[in-house]
Amino acid sequence: MKLTTTFLIFVISTSFLFGQSVSQNYSDLIRKADSLYQVKDYKNSAFTFSRAFKANDCNATSNEHYNAACSWALAKVPDSAFYHLNYVATNMNYTNYGHIIGDPDLKSLYSDKRWQTLIELVKANKDEAYANIDFITLNGFKVEVLTSGMENNQADKPVVVFENGMASGFGSWETVFEEISKTNAVFRYNRPRIGESENDSLPPTTEHIVNNLRKMLLQKGLKPPYLLVSHSFGGAYIRSFASMYPNEIAGLVFVDPIDFTKKKGYGDLPYLEIGLSQHQIDSLFGKTYDNFIEKLYEEMPGFYVEEVKISRALNKSEFIECVRNPLPDVPVHFIQAGGFSLSANEKPTIYDREEMWRINNNIKMKRWIALLDPLKYGKFFYSSSSGHFIQLDDPDLVISSIKLALQDFNKMKKR
Repeated sequence: MKLTTTFLIFVISTSFLFGQSVSQNYSDLIRKADSLYQVKDYKNSAFTFSRAFKANDCNATSNEHYNAACSWALAKVPDSAFYHLNYVATNMNYTNYGHIIGDPDLKSLYSDKRWQTLIELVKANKDEAYANIDFITLNGFKVEVLTSGMENNQADKPVVVFENGMASGFGSWETVFEEISKTNAVFRYNRPRIGESENDSLPPTTEHIVNNLRKMLLQKGLKPPYLLVSHSFGGAYIRSFASMYPNEIAGLVFVDPIDFTKKKGYGDLPYLEIGLSQHQIDSLFGKTYDNFIEKLYEEMPGFYVEEVKISRALNKSEFIECVRNPLPDVPVHFIQAGGFSLSANEKPTIYDREEMWRINNNIKMKRWIALLDPLKYGKFFYSSSSGHFIQLDDPDLVISSIKLALQDFNKMKKR
């Protein structure tokens, strides 16, 4: 019996270690494939994706299959590109129709007779997954919206509104959206140019987007108060909403937001703390960065470029559009990601990247907590292992935060 137990432990341990090794090898290969894509070595990137999938018994996420397809398409190997795209569309119910039809990486496939069939399949997946999707017309242009929990749309009961990150669609909120709609009316949408929302030819300034959002909510019969939930760049929009219409806010939940507390010179602080001189900092951010941005504008789709431009303008103005008025005294939550990931394509530099990232995180954390201190129901959450998309990596935390904010709002009403 002892021998058998020892043998079983050996077998289990060996299997576990082997599984760890496979997993590590797979992750390393995926990072390598991504890095090769970044330096435009598309053919080797595609082959490395294939090696990664083989190392993991062909188990891969839809995102990884999609990225492999992009590399194959850019390497001018359409058969392999279509293999991966058809795989995610057929076997993984890929639904991001708005993204795939505007992805510049796939341009070489447009003239292939298989392209239209693929696109129709993705559109069918989306229509099935989002059967209650709707379009609202604003100034002659359609905006893609999705509501749920409308039976909970009651007077003085907060409507939960989701604002996406930069150039992102509403798909990342799926798990959170489904849970919250059990108790509250919930609204999400895609900003102009994103998904199937039409291009209204106007810059996505905070004022424009906030006023669009407000009009859409009222058109759907969703009246204040609003609990606004944002991810990343979306934080600039909901902070502006709270600044423009503070009396309509039931609460704010910022999921790993853009740092709208940032002022001129703040960007140097983490570099100074890690030990760089001002001369070294200035040499890091000269014309090289401007050249990078200009190249980005040339290569990326319009919906991405327009939001990058607004982000840069907000930084330059010290986010004055967002912070013109103080935060309303309502439940305000910050949820910060603590999981650092280093892109394999990043070149060596004169400082430790992870240390720099954590220093910057700590600096932002202190400023955000300072914003919360005067509030009755201000709260801060830290997810140590989550990446930037906390709503995907740790959806339960986001759900708990929203529910807690709703509870605190009810306490406020009773007071």
